[in-house]
Amino acid sequence: MARSAWLSKVPIPEGNIHPMPTDEPEPAMAAQKHEIQLQEFFKTPSGTFPALDVVLLGMGDDGHTASLFPQTSALKVRDRLIAVGNKDGQPRLTFTVPLINHARCVFFIVAGASKQPALTQIFAEVGDDSSYPSRLIQPIGELYWLLDEAAGEILAG
Repeated sequence: MARSAWLSKVPIPEGNIHPMPTDEPEPAMAAQKHEIQLQEFFKTPSGTFPALDVVLLGMGDDGHTASLFPQTSALKVRDRLIAVGNKDGQPRLTFTVPLINHARCVFFIVAGASKQPALTQIFAEVGDDSSYPSRLIQPIGELYWLLDEAAGEILAG
């Protein structure tokens, strides 16, 4: 979807695009395969994190981002680039919190009034990171939240 929406319309070299592998029957093997691909591309040794230029994220009504869902074990992974998240018993590959947080720039794009309750918790001074995983995203680089009027209305007042 990202490729057809915008990656195919900008001059990014094909070799710089790294989609999650979907051809592995075992999610843990797919996560390991993708991690190795990224380490080889960025020439980073195992246990270190590359600094991605841009990470584009969305956010669900429950405050999840990527496939980092509330109260799941993927939130605690700190020693890998890719983990297996879990959504209602279905495995999903995801960037880990440390990989996202090593990015030079992270953009959240959030739309809809249904996101207001989660955004209130995410922007609260004190909150539960395990219940609202988007709170965990605090990159070493820049962080931008792009909210439509419906999502941002509660924060504007």
